[in-house]
Amino acid sequence: MINPSVAYQNSDVIVVGAGAAGLFGAIACAEAAVANSLPLRIHILEAGREPLTKVRISGGGRCNVTHACFDAAVLVNQYPRGNKALRGPFSRFQPQDTVAWFEQRGVRLKLRPMAACSQQPTIRAR
Repeated sequence: MINPSVAYQNSDVIVVGAGAAGLFGAIACAEAAVANSLPLRIHILEAGREPLTKVRISGGGRCNVTHACFDAAVLVNQYPRGNKALRGPFSRFQPQDTVAWFEQRGVRLKLRPMAACSQQPTIRAR
């Protein structure tokens, strides 16, 4: 990984953390830059040895991606301590948006409504 001080001097965007949210944000920035013909230097800083470590172990190693609950009003009730705060974000970007985002990039997800999760079809994170 790049030294943080080098990244600071040579970046337009610095993403701290190479987990799911960090990489999603970096990809979104890069795609927006390309769509607007803007040169953009993005650096991702990660303290761990590898990116996406927690994603690979989620769901018992099956790489859970999102919920298969597509009703925001029902979904927020799965988060009792934050359901009010999540109503706005879940109404703007819902699990079906996550599924569509992956499918637009050639990653087909396996939906498992009974388990309330979506996974890669191989059921393996790697």
